[in-house]
Amino acid sequence: MTGLRERQKAGRRRDILAAASQLFRKNGFADTSVEAIAALAEVGTGTVYNYFSSKGDLLMALVALDGEQVRAKGKRYIASVSGDAATALYGLLAIYIDHSLVHLTKELWRNAMATAVTQAESPFGTGYAENDRMLAAQVGELVAALQAAGKVRGDLNATTAGAALFILVNGLFMQFVARDRMPKTEIHARLREQVAIFVGGLSESSGPQRKRA
Repeated sequence: MTGLRERQKAGRRRDILAAASQLFRKNGFADTSVEAIAALAEVGTGTVYNYFSSKGDLLMALVALDGEQVRAKGKRYIASVSGDAATALYGLLAIYIDHSLVHLTKELWRNAMATAVTQAESPFGTGYAENDRMLAAQVGELVAALQAAGKVRGDLNATTAGAALFILVNGLFMQFVARDRMPKTEIHARLREQVAIFVGGLSESSGPQRKRA
């Protein structure tokens, strides 16, 4: 019975999140009420508050869901990655960009980013920062894998390089969500170019040669 109840709770939570995503997309964050989300999910308003403390909590849950799903895609990508370092790193960061609009719109990302900055010490702000930290760590995992394959310099800190690359893609992503008319093709072109420049500093030939025994 416990297992059944847990599955029911998980299913109800998914239904509420799906309803929130649909209404946020259709009406915008500000013009969507918790009551409307409850009605679409076919639950009581009180039930929504049993799972989420506020609309902001629902938005953060969608950000976290995006992060969870994109990290799963990234994990599969890293396990089977091939090609040169620039292509491999661009491919992972492109996954992050392409998945970003599955659950949220540009308007919702702007709202989430603004809340994360202005309320950095709140549960929302710390949750958003943790989501970014985990994505940056995954980029570092790919850098480490490329080091092991001899495709980038072995004397660099993979975690630091991953964090720097994530800052690069995050900056481009902020530009992307700030402009409703900016297409994915434009951000992908910029991303590919900037990753290629960055990787120039990770290649074995561009850095100081390591001392060999």
